[in-house]
Amino acid sequence: MSLLREIVERVGRPCAVGTAAGPANALDQTAEVARRVAQVAPLEATPRTLSGVADVFVELGAAQLPEVDHWLREIARRLASGPDLVTTLDAYYRADMNRLAAAAVLHIHPRTLDYRLQRVRELTNVDPGSVRGVRILSTTVARVLAGAWT
Repeated sequence: MSLLREIVERVGRPCAVGTAAGPANALDQTAEVARRVAQVAPLEATPRTLSGVADVFVELGAAQLPEVDHWLREIARRLASGPDLVTTLDAYYRADMNRLAAAAVLHIHPRTLDYRLQRVRELTNVDPGSVRGVRILSTTVARVLAGAWT
């Protein structure tokens, strides 16, 4: 990770890191998988994680289906109209939906987090705490953070 952080620092802009495992005699195919993973992994100014297929398989699928990508983009557009909703959802899901931990990471009161999650429900008609909501909204957040629609 220290080498990756140094590379990103020298590049001077956020980067995504994709990894893949494969047989030694198929390095070109393995590198292609890692490249595709990096295309949908979140951009980070300081890399904290290495993304593999298991981490971004939903995003890989969404990126390959224009209809799904368009639908998620519309959800992202709705989220953009609220106060820090993408950042809020990212922190909420990274904290395993623990409200207190997410609020602490965001440096906000837990009631403020509740208001933001309610705003997500109002804007998207999706409950961020439901199984359906986690699938839809976490994929949308990951696509936004990967710079999919910039």
